[in-house]
Amino acid sequence: MRIKNHVPLAIVAALLSTLAACGGGDGASNSAANTASPATPATTGTVNGNSSTTATGSTSTNTTTTGSTTTPATTVALIDISAAILANQNVVLNGDSVVDVPSGTTTYGGIISGSGTLTVRAPSGSGTLVLTADSNFTLPASQQTETATQTKSPTDPNHVHYWVIHNPNPPAVIVNADATLQLGTPSSTGGSIGSYIPNTAGTTINLDNFQIDGTLVLESGPPLNMGILSGSGVIRRPPIGTTGGTVRFVGDNPFSGVYSQLYGGYFGVDHVIFSMPNATIFSNESFITAAPEGLFGDTALHQLKYPKTIWESHYGDDINTNSGLVIFSGIYSYSNSGDQLKPALSDPSLNTMLVQNVSGSLTGGDHSSFRGINIEGGTTQWGDGTTNQFFLPSAPSPAAPNSAVKNAYINLHRGATLVFDYNGKYSCNVGITGGGGGPDADGSTGTGNLTIAATAGNYAILTMPQNYNGITTIGAGATLQIGNGAPVRAVQATVGAPTAAAPYGAITRQTTVATYTGDSSLLTAESANGSLSNAIVDNGTLIIANTSTAITLSNISGSGTIKQAGAATTTLSGASSYSGGTTISGGTLSVASDTALGSGSTINSATLATAGSQHAINVSGNYTQTAGGSLALSIGSVSDQLKAGGQALLAGSLVLNFASAPAPGSRFVVVQAAGGVSGAFTSVSGNGVSLVGGQDATSYYVTVQ
Repeated sequence: MRIKNHVPLAIVAALLSTLAACGGGDGASNSAANTASPATPATTGTVNGNSSTTATGSTSTNTTTTGSTTTPATTVALIDISAAILANQNVVLNGDSVVDVPSGTTTYGGIISGSGTLTVRAPSGSGTLVLTADSNFTLPASQQTETATQTKSPTDPNHVHYWVIHNPNPPAVIVNADATLQLGTPSSTGGSIGSYIPNTAGTTINLDNFQIDGTLVLESGPPLNMGILSGSGVIRRPPIGTTGGTVRFVGDNPFSGVYSQLYGGYFGVDHVIFSMPNATIFSNESFITAAPEGLFGDTALHQLKYPKTIWESHYGDDINTNSGLVIFSGIYSYSNSGDQLKPALSDPSLNTMLVQNVSGSLTGGDHSSFRGINIEGGTTQWGDGTTNQFFLPSAPSPAAPNSAVKNAYINLHRGATLVFDYNGKYSCNVGITGGGGGPDADGSTGTGNLTIAATAGNYAILTMPQNYNGITTIGAGATLQIGNGAPVRAVQATVGAPTAAAPYGAITRQTTVATYTGDSSLLTAESANGSLSNAIVDNGTLIIANTSTAITLSNISGSGTIKQAGAATTTLSGASSYSGGTTISGGTLSVASDTALGSGSTINSATLATAGSQHAINVSGNYTQTAGGSLALSIGSVSDQLKAGGQALLAGSLVLNFASAPAPGSRFVVVQAAGGVSGAFTSVSGNGVSLVGGQDATSYYVTVQ
């Protein structure tokens, strides 16, 4: 069972406010950041001995807003604290307050405490307020609606598994459309705004929520734990190098503007529920996301969803998922608009090319469409079953980190699971591995699982060899095709400078830089770097379509089918129990174990053969061989044959390979069918041995002449 504690955040907020007024709480101090004599404040009130201004005086007005929707014709009185802020004084709020920022940049080193709200405006049309110290004001207790639910371990009541935030407070910070609020600088020791509740889950919940209709810049040196974000403006995370602290976002955020990230941040953590489904995300850095792991059966609660496109525009960007269930139902796309706040792609085919930008193009550098994926834990799902628009469209990208051509990589680690959930046909042109790019570009084998979700029409094509150890699952109604069935090309696109006809720059040249067979493979227990636990769970359809690369598959279970379609040879080995049957329409399907064909029927219109030292083929159901089919058996004794648990319907050719020359008159039963034999082979051959075929009710045999 789950143990939940509702924390009355309003009460804690009031306590934190009291602590702040007394000089305590969250490490913030009420001492002035600037010891210069304060200017005459614009508010009527008391300037305390520690150079703090109590904001209780003259008022301004501001239209109230909720989320990103403006409520017309409703105004509230705002206490103007502009002069105190410009004078670098500490301010103690005592109600809804406003600071009017002049044009340019105003740096404020004081502390804002007390109880109320803060609205940042720029009457001149633009202006930036930079905070370099931590402020800790709170909403009045009467406005506090927010609660948090703790889910604890049933075996350890002191361990909080995750938090859920309910009924978020109204915004404590409002940034108007004309203004910019910057939290911190790379060298500052503070700059945050927050009233926090520490918890044993290892994070902090910020009760001060933000409405951003202008611009919020997150440039703090120390870490930032953000409150709930709303509004339709811009949130920017500048490139602040190694001095920048982490930024964590938690709760359900209705923010519908643009989040532009040039320095890494945490979108969700593994112990607080998070969502921000309406934001446009641009990330020229590591986009790090996580959801709490499922516990006690409440899996749906942990579905962190990103339904929109995630954009990037230069070499070296990646998306990292760490825990829980994270669903990406848009695409991870290159942007060539040249505007981080208005990302766009002029030609979707650029996502599947290696992009070379010439001088004057909007996005600089070669390989700017290169994207990486690092799946470090939990379940990462691409698609939501409503489209066949693959999340990572790319040029062919082998798993090997030193491959001559690479446009993307997928690293799979720590037993994590990658799920494809679409409703049509799509291609994955990337070899899943463990060290294919980024900081782990060492060629190591991935560890985790690939699942093709049980969605009708979900048809995945793997065009590159795969390099992960784990379970590959095909859901009911889904298809996994190994091999493209045709070559795939890696194309380099040269993009020129913008023109009137092509404002993002036109593709001036396309050059094929590599051609691959399109053949794919999975690691098996028999692979040189494979794991004995590798397996395939096939509840749908598994198609092998390689044209030139022979592969081995083993340990296949489930209720699905296998179709051998490519010209190359596929060998089935190990203990398999799949029950949907086997169809051979192209190439050769070789059998290397007694149970390789599972428990279904087999239809052979190409070649079915024994492999290596295997001399027998067992078909649990019916065996049907068409006129275009061939049965190839290695014969070492009279027991070497195809055995069918059902009927055998014969046609086509029989090819026997005798280990040694049999004596004339020897008779070999090559097909034994419990349900009876009908039809006959139209040709029989035996590596130089003259043979005559014959049959009775349940067998087909050959006699040596």
